[in-house]
Amino acid sequence: MHPRTLVRRLAAGALAVVPLVAFTRAPRAADARRPITLHFAAVVGDQPFACGRSYAGIGTAKSTITPSEFRMFISQVELLTADGTAVPMALEQDGTWQSQGLAMLDFEDGTGPCVNGTPALRTTITGDAPAGRYVGVRFEIGVPFERNHGDLAAQPAPLSITRMFWAWNSGHKFVRLDAKTESGKNWVLHLGSTDCMPNEKATEPPTRCGHANRVTVAFDRFDPDADLIVADVAALYAGSDLENNQPRTAAGCMSGPSDADCGPVFKVLGLAFGDAPAGPQSWLRAQPGAARAAADRE
Repeated sequence: MHPRTLVRRLAAGALAVVPLVAFTRAPRAADARRPITLHFAAVVGDQPFACGRSYAGIGTAKSTITPSEFRMFISQVELLTADGTAVPMALEQDGTWQSQGLAMLDFEDGTGPCVNGTPALRTTITGDAPAGRYVGVRFEIGVPFERNHGDLAAQPAPLSITRMFWAWNSGHKFVRLDAKTESGKNWVLHLGSTDCMPNEKATEPPTRCGHANRVTVAFDRFDPDADLIVADVAALYAGSDLENNQPRTAAGCMSGPSDADCGPVFKVLGLAFGDAPAGPQSWLRAQPGAARAAADRE
């Protein structure tokens, strides 16, 4: 055999072996990941949230309310280890509810007064994280600034949902919770960023917002494999008078810094308002073992 032919065959053989070695390498422990599903539920006091259902004794006026919409955006999801390390959770890219680290929760099913909603519900956030044990969770209610301001038509789902969008300057509604009282009063919460600069008449996208209004939520004791995160509408409106609205303002709270109706709600959300500093949020709570118990019943 000619020496050059031998060299070519040996080289080809060597190249064929390299991928085999690469693909058969055992995965390192550091490469291992495991699926994570965070479970959420919406309630009004001790009753589950449902379209068309009425709930009595809400707010300072003890109103009876009928909700018509409840959705919110979640981002910056991190899992906490026993030593306090925050580990980012990689969210599944499903093209509908989750994209690029952002997820939307949807507690309405499009029935009855929720006619402007959709039939599909979404009460979970799915993804994965490095294999290991996690004892807590932390996340943000809101859309990150860099994704909050732009052309709605160019946004992927779930940012493409028009009812969760204000305008390119203000961005998206981080929480939309609409309801009407038995006396016929509309009362809504549309949480989002305000005082974004430049203002609405400018031709350039905003470079900052005076009031970001993103809410950080953390549970230091939370088992992602078993526990449930509960959003309580009754707790959110506990300090609000749903029968009376500040004159010459929109019904309920539209996140305006001068809208007094936002003060009690922002306190519960854990946001600063006026001279009142931010404190701990008090409308979301962790319910130990509830997600696992629900799965066992199915």
